Amino acid sequence: MGMALEKTILAVITTNRELVSGGAPIFFAANNEEMQQISFTLEKILDAMAHTLTDGIMIIVKHF
Repeated sequence: MGMALEKTILAVITTNRELVSGGAPIFFAANNEEMQQISFTLEKILDAMAHTLTDGIMIIVKHF
């Protein structure tokens, strides 16, 4: 049996550079309003879902 990838983090959007690192593309926003705007734009472009992790961090996830 093979493994199926069902969810993938496509991007991370944050207002605090010190909170995130890793392999997904990271977008830095000046404030929460800009973070939400970037997240929702990426959500539409990538045909994915935006999720809030904590205050100041959102992720874009593709659900297969």
